[in-house]
Amino acid sequence: MAIPKEIQQYVENHIELLIQQTKSYLPFIKVAFPFSKNTADACYSLIVGNALSVFINQYAMRMQYPTEDDFVEFGKLTIKYKERIEKLF
Repeated sequence: MAIPKEIQQYVENHIELLIQQTKSYLPFIKVAFPFSKNTADACYSLIVGNALSVFINQYAMRMQYPTEDDFVEFGKLTIKYKERIEKLF
């Protein structure tokens, strides 16, 4: 079963917002965490963790449960943003 289109769009829009916010905070991130070995991975993990919460909440609002296949699709959906986040750093 594929993720319902409205949930997918909501999650993707949320990820886009978080990437834009990361761009805004980039000067702070680079100054505040100078010894971090992989800040891009840390930001990606934070964004995906936040998006996961939105993903699950969207299902809950519809009184549904995501299936195992839905979580696999969520992983595929979010991995395509990893390279964009890495390019910020």
